[in-house]
Amino acid sequence: MAKVTSLPDNVDFDVNADETLLEAALRSGVTFAHACGGRAKCSTCRIWVIDGLEACSQRTAAETSMAERLGFTSEVRLACQLRPEGELRVRRLVLDETDLVMCSQLDRAVATRAGEAKNVTILFSDVVDSTSMSERLSPYDLMYLLNRYFVQVGDIIERNGGFIDRFIGDGVMAIFGLEDQPNAQLHAVNTALQILKVAEQVKPFFASMYDVEFDIRVGLHYGEAVIGSLGSIGHERVTAIGDVPNVASRIEAANKETGTRLLISQALYDEVEDAVEVADFVRVLLRGTSDRITLYEIAGLKPETQSALNAGELRETVQFAGKKWIRVFAEDELALNEWRIIALEGYDVVVLRGADGYYAFNNACPHLHLPLFERRALAEGALGNYPGTDTPRPIYSTFTEDRGVVCRWHHSCFDVQTGEVRDWATRLQEDGTSKGWEFLGDISKNRTKLPVYACRIRDGYLWVALD
Repeated sequence: MAKVTSLPDNVDFDVNADETLLEAALRSGVTFAHACGGRAKCSTCRIWVIDGLEACSQRTAAETSMAERLGFTSEVRLACQLRPEGELRVRRLVLDETDLVMCSQLDRAVATRAGEAKNVTILFSDVVDSTSMSERLSPYDLMYLLNRYFVQVGDIIERNGGFIDRFIGDGVMAIFGLEDQPNAQLHAVNTALQILKVAEQVKPFFASMYDVEFDIRVGLHYGEAVIGSLGSIGHERVTAIGDVPNVASRIEAANKETGTRLLISQALYDEVEDAVEVADFVRVLLRGTSDRITLYEIAGLKPETQSALNAGELRETVQFAGKKWIRVFAEDELALNEWRIIALEGYDVVVLRGADGYYAFNNACPHLHLPLFERRALAEGALGNYPGTDTPRPIYSTFTEDRGVVCRWHHSCFDVQTGEVRDWATRLQEDGTSKGWEFLGDISKNRTKLPVYACRIRDGYLWVALD
């Protein structure tokens, strides 16, 4: 028989060998919540083990599932699953009806997470001079451009094992190390560097389409934060609170004062110092603080780190016949008439296997530099309809039987072997405007060939010449 002291009730009760702590508490008249009836389907019977953790039984499979879902530390247990093997001192964590609603997982569509102190890296990124952009652009255009950028940022964060905490206006906050991923600090820095590359890639599009200058600043900090779910019932989100996110936000803002684009804290630098290349360091007084701190401007990752973190992006290259050839994949990886996007630094290449060989071309339509094919897996209709119609905008461009690719945006057709224009922007209206986008004016110009790249088979692999 085990003895349990329950707080804040300050009540002692005994637990028989065949009982769970919940069953013994209810038998003894202690009012433990148990919305699911004690079947580990909710967490309303959760307790904090103050003393006697070593006398607790191992978690059952059901409790383990709930604990992993909510991020419980070892001290937080479900009374309905716990069978004490000695003396315990515990605190009930669900004390009234408000707690009961907050902690019940019954019929909840949103998974929540209990508070936990954890060492994490926080990334803050913000658009430079977004006020000027908002003054020059219509609200619709501003949302369109920011979403175009954020789609790529989100992909980068998730590929690096980060968690998107939130998009804040024109900024983003991400958490790395939420699930104790290895090298989370390095992946955070890698993410920041890749986001800066995205900004460089979208600059020409933003400038040519809307005559706006686009750039971003990024700040990162490492330390202990409280990770948990915040928000009203049904609208909770996992977030980090404490000094770490606050400092990360201020480091991002410090870029403006120092004329930099990417700064990290001393605490994060201490974790990644052997793997990064530093352009400079600065001593600054962060907003809202009284002491100067050292921040490091990161220029990139060291070659060996770059190779380890981005192995999938690094490809073997050779010089042949005055061109740089990149090995993309094994000769038979693509079936007949299948295509694949190859992500390269600065742009994407689409590779198609046709009946008479392979073809490779730039994934950006030369008309408005919009992607011919989506990198992401999207459901049909995810991009909405063509303006003023019930016709869904397609996710991918299409191929013709005679080696042509028809752009999904304005139906220009290009020869995938030569890049020559077969049809130009046939979906535009007679005055050269796009239906629903007439405010952009005549966009029928810029009749340009599609960049295509030579392909060859060597040693059982497909190689593509990029210059």
